[in-house]
Amino acid sequence: MIQHRQLEAFHAVVLMGATTRAAEILGISQPAVSRLIKHLEYSIKLKLFKRSNGRLILTREGELFHTAVNRAFQTLGSLGAIAEDIRGYREQPLKIGALPAMGFSFVPYVVGALHKAHPQATVNLEPASSDIVRDLVAAGHLDIGFVADEVDISGVFAEQFAMPPAVCVLPRGHELANKAVIQPRDLADQPFISLSHADRARRRIDQIFERQNITRNVVAETHFALTICQFVQQGLGVGLINPYCLECVEPKSVIVRPFLPQISFKTMMIYAPKSPITGLVSTFRSISHEMATPFLYGLIRRFGALSNADGERAFGRLTEPGPWIRNPLE
Repeated sequence: MIQHRQLEAFHAVVLMGATTRAAEILGISQPAVSRLIKHLEYSIKLKLFKRSNGRLILTREGELFHTAVNRAFQTLGSLGAIAEDIRGYREQPLKIGALPAMGFSFVPYVVGALHKAHPQATVNLEPASSDIVRDLVAAGHLDIGFVADEVDISGVFAEQFAMPPAVCVLPRGHELANKAVIQPRDLADQPFISLSHADRARRRIDQIFERQNITRNVVAETHFALTICQFVQQGLGVGLINPYCLECVEPKSVIVRPFLPQISFKTMMIYAPKSPITGLVSTFRSISHEMATPFLYGLIRRFGALSNADGERAFGRLTEPGPWIRNPLE
């Protein structure tokens, strides 16, 4: 079996050109160097040196073998730097996926906080639909993802993250602006901008109005809550959205009010099944949980939606540290 000390002796002899000088840099005797070389040649069944006029000269086999040994020592020499990179989170970027409502609002703030704590860390952020994010996390292409809670979580680890209630967005000067809380009956026959049928939250919203036999005047549909806000800014109608989207909206461009009965946009954090939740992933997760409630409350207050006790009660508790739905420790 090849021993590391034998390779050190061989490498030193090649570099120094003599066993005596190799012995000096290794801190051992010249006979000890000779024995290490002899044992190495016996182990690998190769003649590494030949003697000529008292000098050691590499054989052809020795040259080829030393090329490999030199490459191995260079790799070993770089391990310290690699370990330092890993400690400093420089080696591999943290790959994050997020549904648009989170990817264009909350997640960049978490990344900013992460960067302050670990300036050497690099991040890749991929905003996409919940289904796409889930597939990328399950395949190991992403380390962590923010998705709607309706997605299939087989093949990933998942935990409940946030449960922000839907808010009603109104055009400036709308007749409902004087209400502290908007209810389904207030939106009867109002021009309504709806989420598309492909969005699972659409079903929960529709059910609220159907149970109360309230008809809305749906004038537009879109998959993106941010587009609903843009339509509202143009005076096209009113809409119900995930409040995370408000980060991308100018506060003076729309009016935001709580909506009752509460409709939650439940969000999960999911993790790649083959990647342990340690290091940068664990740090990002902790920062996300720490920032979730203050970020969302601050955002909603910016729009004046919590201006009185009725508004405060309507929102209730915005985020809850959720249980593991599929626990990596199980």
